Amino acid sequence: MFKNYTAGNPASVLYIKNLSRDVVADDFYFIFGSLFGSLDAAKYSLSVKLMWEGRMRGQAFVKFPSVELAHHALNVANRYAFKGKPMINQFGRSPVPTKAN
Repeated sequence: MFKNYTAGNPASVLYIKNLSRDVVADDFYFIFGSLFGSLDAAKYSLSVKLMWEGRMRGQAFVKFPSVELAHHALNVANRYAFKGKPMINQFGRSPVPTKAN
């Protein structure tokens, strides 16, 4: 499962996959709350988008206020066994800018 793992290029968004079916957005505030000092501060600072339909099922995007915090969160939570499954964390890819004609 982890043999082809790469964290990707640092970004302020983490792409998290291999999530259990019973994971909810509040779980991410709990997991990353220690980076912000409290659960309330994490709720204020993070943006969480869970994917539960189609091809993206069992995946999430978590946006942090800075690349540094996202990098620290990746190191803390990668392969963290949560609700019976190890989370796989990578940096989210930045969209490629489109060239205006």
